[in-house]
Amino acid sequence: MTDESTPTDPEQSDEAPQLIAAQRNLIYMVGTDHTIAPADVREAFTLQADDRPRALALARDLLGASGVAIISTCNRTELWASFDNVEAPKALMEEDGTPSEDDPFLSALCQAHGLDASAYTHYATIRSDEDAVEHLFNVACGLKSAIMAEDQIISQVKHAIAYSREQGLADSCLEVLFRQAVTASKHVKSGVRFTRAYTTAVEQALGVLDERGVDLSKATCMVIGNGEYGKLAASTLAGRGARVFVTVRQYTHGYVSIPEGCGSIPYADRYKALDTCDIVMSATTSPHFTLVRSDFEEHHQGSTFVFDLAIPRDADPGIAEIEGCELFGIDDFSTEIGTENTQAIAEAEEILEEGMGEFWSWIARRTSAKSGPEEGAFFPLFVNLNSKHALFVGGGTIALRRIRTLLPFVGSVDVVAPEVTPEVQTMADTGAVNLRLQAYAPECLEGADIVFACTNDACLNAEIAHLCHEQGRMVSVSSDRHLCDFYYPGVVQRDNIVVGISAGGKDHRRVRQLRGRIARLLEEEDI
Repeated sequence: MTDESTPTDPEQSDEAPQLIAAQRNLIYMVGTDHTIAPADVREAFTLQADDRPRALALARDLLGASGVAIISTCNRTELWASFDNVEAPKALMEEDGTPSEDDPFLSALCQAHGLDASAYTHYATIRSDEDAVEHLFNVACGLKSAIMAEDQIISQVKHAIAYSREQGLADSCLEVLFRQAVTASKHVKSGVRFTRAYTTAVEQALGVLDERGVDLSKATCMVIGNGEYGKLAASTLAGRGARVFVTVRQYTHGYVSIPEGCGSIPYADRYKALDTCDIVMSATTSPHFTLVRSDFEEHHQGSTFVFDLAIPRDADPGIAEIEGCELFGIDDFSTEIGTENTQAIAEAEEILEEGMGEFWSWIARRTSAKSGPEEGAFFPLFVNLNSKHALFVGGGTIALRRIRTLLPFVGSVDVVAPEVTPEVQTMADTGAVNLRLQAYAPECLEGADIVFACTNDACLNAEIAHLCHEQGRMVSVSSDRHLCDFYYPGVVQRDNIVVGISAGGKDHRRVRQLRGRIARLLEEEDI
């Protein structure tokens, strides 16, 4: 669900600079990339899928962060941390600007990857607040990629925050930051035209073959790896007329899709196929070489181009020493921005500035909302809602649970959402709620006495809360307890006895436990 309104640029508000200043040390990034670290250093910062949840949780605990995310690509590894209402550790820097080996951020990044921080001080950089935010926006739209304005990075940034969300390690601050960066980058992609010959490492590799005069329509190619990048390589080669075979491991045979126009061979037979291959591309997430020099040399005949598109590297560097072989690694593919793109970069930066302004505007509004009396326990005031009108913006599972609890107490319930769960639809069909299948607009708030912002868009929820505060409407925000005028309690009802339980929006597990114990108590005959 998106909001069509445009938040105010914080620089246009007299109070915004003070509000943002109150949120210093909010966002940090520590990481390494292709501009400061060679491939053998970068591959040390790769994680296997099974290790990622542990690494993320460890990094959060070491830093005491409220949210963490890791961007991991062939060209960069970056640990992002937010400190929303918690104190951030102090970054420790050397005179040359590099982090010291005792720096808590570098230590967290290295410990998460099982590394000794002292060996990587000159291969890492730390950014915070405005510098970090600007960096993320530029990364997301490809302005800091090895291949300028390449197309893969947006999905990689989006995947990073989605994975943290799945692990329960992303807070609303990181959610909004990453979402705004991705949105702004999409606007750059659709609205700015860069002058460039190639947009992916695969296309760069084909450019090398073109320079060598290779006729792909007469070439036989083997692609090792059937992940996203492997499929891109196979389909691109096939699209140029090459005869392409994709390796398939025996235990996955029949379960993987082969790009149209390509054949398959067992992964175990990859060396046997070398005598017929002109081109080999490998793009896997394997922690080990998929091509070892000794086995490659034994089966290799003629001349072969080998393209290693992976970090950690798939191809043994020794293959480059085999007669008739040319080996290209991921660091062989890069593009310079060039003066011909000066205007495009200016246009992109303008779009990114607007997106960054929206993020800081959101931060300013949150800071304003939290600048009242010091937070403490909430007074349990029981209110007569029999003649009141409740509005729910959002029709997902969170809204469903709250509607079920509220229905016996409130006069009427409206639900505004472009789509809802089947249970909410059933409530609408039976007349229990009034359903409007539409995107939220500010006029939806008219007539509402109490509002529940329950969308999956934290930024939109904040916009709703901000407008409710301006209009004097009571509002509860599912994605950010600091924007709530009241916290939704755990409710136990038996006859005319109603018990509400609240932990100030912090300890939902304990509330559920107490609700169960109180419900059992009320069921006892002597109560």
